[in-house]
Amino acid sequence: MGKGLTPSQDSSDAGQPPSPAKAKKSNFTVEETPDEIRRRELRLERFKMQEQPKQRMHSASARGIAIASSQLSSSSAMPPLSDTDKPIVGTCTNLEKRYLRLTSAPDPSTVRPLPVLRKTLKMLMAKWSQEQNYSYICDQFKSLRQDLVVQHINNEFTVKAYETHARIALEVGDMSEFNQCQTQLKSLYAQGILGCTIEFLAYRILYYVYTKSSSDVNEVLSSMSENVKHDPAIRHALEVRTSVATKNYHKFFKLYLVAPNMSGYLMDQFLERERCSALRTIFLVYRPKMPVEFLSRELAFADIAACIEFLQKLEVKFDPADELQVMTQESFPMLQRAMAKFDKLDIKGQIY
Repeated sequence: MGKGLTPSQDSSDAGQPPSPAKAKKSNFTVEETPDEIRRRELRLERFKMQEQPKQRMHSASARGIAIASSQLSSSSAMPPLSDTDKPIVGTCTNLEKRYLRLTSAPDPSTVRPLPVLRKTLKMLMAKWSQEQNYSYICDQFKSLRQDLVVQHINNEFTVKAYETHARIALEVGDMSEFNQCQTQLKSLYAQGILGCTIEFLAYRILYYVYTKSSSDVNEVLSSMSENVKHDPAIRHALEVRTSVATKNYHKFFKLYLVAPNMSGYLMDQFLERERCSALRTIFLVYRPKMPVEFLSRELAFADIAACIEFLQKLEVKFDPADELQVMTQESFPMLQRAMAKFDKLDIKGQIY
């Protein structure tokens, strides 16, 4: 029946007495056939499953994607899993393997088992330390993660693999891969699998600051214990969040200089945004000029040359009589224009 039509508007059987099945359809009911009763029972069982703790499992089905599954209380509640829904055990012994998106059920002969994957991770860590070839390393890590997924391997090694890839992605500023890794880590930690939980919780808070996801930050805060809040890395991330929210740029750049672990790499992702925001405030308040030396020190630049290069990219106006002085009033519109590019986020949370 077409969208917007009522039973009386279907003209295909005009003038004909409705059959029992169509009479039920016109009253928006469904015939009580054995198949329909069975489908209702299966739907009811799925609703019951949603109330139970969920464990993430990954399907080796023809689609080759991850699926959620729960332990059933009775083997007769649902039909048993087909062979394509069960985890496979790989037999490939190659340490290196290019990443290819699955379009069919994975072949065990092309999937590396856990002992081989352990050697692969060790090799990739050594290669990254020696060669710094991110294109190769990222491809190999995605392939490693795929082999873990299709074999349903969720253990401390899985956590280590995702944590390692996340740190490398942070180091090169690949926020898309980092976000994929931290999302999976959140699920693995929730299953009670041990890892660097506090470190990555701090990164998650900073990532939400980067993507301006205040609701996600509030959700994290509501589930955080007082002991966790007093951890140095967490305390630092929360102070960064507060300094950004209150536009306290002086405190923000002090925190940037003492960022623990790899938090500084995450702060790099919104460092330009906060520098532009700070400059806009400074140019609005201080007139008519501002020394470049002060801006360099206040905005945590490595040296005055780096600060001047940043200001030139913004096309601010320098004093013709003194190139180490910025004309604040004349430069304010440039800061307004520069801030506009930080207002949009793509679906992966990256600013463009």
